[in-house]
Amino acid sequence: MSASTITLPETEPKAAEVFAFPQRPQDRLRIALHKLDEALRAQARATADFRNAMGQLKSKVGGMQDGMMAYRDALDRTATDIDRAVKKAKELQETARRMAPHS
Repeated sequence: MSASTITLPETEPKAAEVFAFPQRPQDRLRIALHKLDEALRAQARATADFRNAMGQLKSKVGGMQDGMMAYRDALDRTATDIDRAVKKAKELQETARRMAPHS
């Protein structure tokens, strides 16, 4: 005798399915192998999804790294511009001090 499935009405939760336990060892083995095959296919899909997600993460991290490098370069240029501006301001301050009338 092969295994049969008793399904409750659709209003019941999915977990309410009841499976008859197969009586013959070859039926139990066939069902076990079928469940194992399903599990292996699910695992293969999950592994493929995980690899895909890791590839996307690698791409995003690479983009973020590029953005951080560009930001660092912009900060370096800004720091250089500020250093030049401070130097010019000091030069102008010294020029103004020399040009101011001495009391």
